Amino acid sequence: MAETNFVQAKENKDSTPVQSKESDLEEQPQQAVQAKENKDSTLVQSKESDLEEQPQQSEDSTTEPSSEFTRKDLAKLVASLVVVALTIVFLVLVFTPKHPKFKVRSVAVETLDYTTSPNPSFNMSFAAKMTVKNPNFGYFRYGVTNVSFTYRGIQVGEVSIAKARVRAVSTRMMNAVINLNANNVGNDTNLESDVRLGTLTLTVQSNMKGKVYLMSLGKRSKVNGRKRTAALNCTLTVNLPKKLVQDIHCS
Repeated sequence: MAETNFVQAKENKDSTPVQSKESDLEEQPQQAVQAKENKDSTLVQSKESDLEEQPQQSEDSTTEPSSEFTRKDLAKLVASLVVVALTIVFLVLVFTPKHPKFKVRSVAVETLDYTTSPNPSFNMSFAAKMTVKNPNFGYFRYGVTNVSFTYRGIQVGEVSIAKARVRAVSTRMMNAVINLNANNVGNDTNLESDVRLGTLTLTVQSNMKGKVYLMSLGKRSKVNGRKRTAALNCTLTVNLPKKLVQDIHCS
């Protein structure tokens, strides 16, 4: 009996290491397989995350330069439009001829005689200074111009201005001596009244016709000019007793 128990205990002891070894052998492949699967899944997840991040990075990298490029193009377009607009304005201002301005600047009375009865009359001479202002970027050439002095619509004097040229963006001064008399007025009650009051209102009018040359290659080779007129329309108030012109107004 004792021998039997001893043999059984020995067999149980021998069988226990074998079972533990078998369980170890069974557990090791399972652990290895599980570890391998975990490693593979980790690699797959990392690759997927890398693939997801790369398109985003590429999209971000392509989006930012495109926005910057668009802003630069817009800035260049705006700058180009501003330059074009300024160029058009400059060309319009330069190559659109304007009408010169013709004015009476001052009048000095040199001689003055007048009578009130029996027939009212006057006889006087003026030394007048007139100007022609050319605002264009080319010279203004005008022909012989007549300047008339009228009293109540009746011509009482006239002077002729010789032809000349006014340089670009400049003013030309002209001196003229004008003789005036009441020969064409006759027996006018208005003249008698004005002479008695001691004031005469005269009107000075003229149309100076010429051409504005914005481009020229010299005297012998000129580009056709644009016709322009310098109109003169002024009024003079003559003080007969004081023998002076006290007011000049040009429109």
